[in-house]
Order: sequence, then structure tokens, then C-alpha cells
Amino acid sequence: MVSKPCSLFILVFMSKTIFIIPGFKTQVKDPLYSELVTYLKSRDYVVQAVPITWNNKTVSQNAIEFVRYFNENKGNSNYVLGFSYGAVIALMTAEIVDTKKLILCSLSPDFKEDSNAMPTWLIKYIGKNRFADTLTRSANKFAKKLTVETIVFYGEKEGIDYPQLKIRSEQTAKLAPNSKLIVIKDAPHDISFPTYVEAIKKVF
Repeated sequence: MVSKPCSLFILVFMSKTIFIIPGFKTQVKDPLYSELVTYLKSRDYVVQAVPITWNNKTVSQNAIEFVRYFNENKGNSNYVLGFSYGAVIALMTAEIVDTKKLILCSLSPDFKEDSNAMPTWLIKYIGKNRFADTLTRSANKFAKKLTVETIVFYGEKEGIDYPQLKIRSEQTAKLAPNSKLIVIKDAPHDISFPTYVEAIKKVF
């Protein structure tokens, strides 16, 4: 018979922690992520809903914020999933945090390689400081340095609506040494879309 202390040790040793980094101006507590969070908890993952301070912060500052949160809450076996801007943060920090698998969902084209293709309305929406921040990072350099297993998702419909997002996702998957690209049938830029959720579930 296994003693209680031993059982507790086994549970801690086998625990899986997943950090979910939300998209721009959202938080993991929002309904957008509820089905995914419920599913991951049902698969015995400890879900860490990464809080991001979007107001008056650049993505580089958000990345520092995430690394701090990760180090304070990491478990024995860690996974990182980011959506949209959250995927940008996840990619930027992948070789800093101790993660077993990186899941990039709808990776935003928010790097210096994308700056010339960024429409005026989007530059106004994210603000001049965030736009200037995009010029400080190279998606290709981040991708080439990845050593962790990486899965890149984007939806068929969002690839049509946001062609630069499709380019960024495909180039990242191509350059990352240990990566897989998954294009989700019919899916828009919405992580709660049924086929999007089902595609992520299959990874876990």
C-alpha cells in the first residue's frame, strides 16, 4: 500500500502545468477561453491563467511580465499556450522559460518583418509605442532559435482575412527546428470557434 506522503509526491511529480497567455485586451477568465480551460482541467492540467496588463504597456513589457509570472507559478512539467498577441509573447520567451511544449495559436504578425505590411488602421489601434516595439524583434530569429517542441495553429478563414498572420505562422513553423503547422478548417480569428477548440484538444 502506498503511503499518503508517497502518493502526494507522485501527484506533484506527475503534475502538468499549462500557462495560457491571452490575446490583446483579453484575459483568460473571459468566456473566449472557458471551454479550453474546462477541457484542460478535465485532463488534469493545472491551468495558469496568465494575467496581462495591456493598458500602457508594450508587448516587450508584457513578455517580462509573463516571465516573472511563470517563474513564480511553474510546476514540474510546464506547457505554454498563447493566442494572438499572447502567441507573440510565448514565442519571445520560449527559450527563457522552462517549457516542454509551445503552442502558438494565431500568431500575430507583430514583428519587424511585418511592419511594412501593417495597415494604418491597425497601427492606430495598437498605438505608436506598440508599433515602435515591433521593430525591436525579429520573428525569424526567434523561430530559428527554438529548441522546444512547437505547434503553430491558424484558421483557414483568418488566413484569408489576415494574410500577414498566415505568412507569419507559416514562416515560423518552417524555420523552427522542431515544429508542426496545423491549419484549422473554417476557423476565424477566434480561439473559441468549435473547430479551433477541437484542434487544440487533439494536442492534449
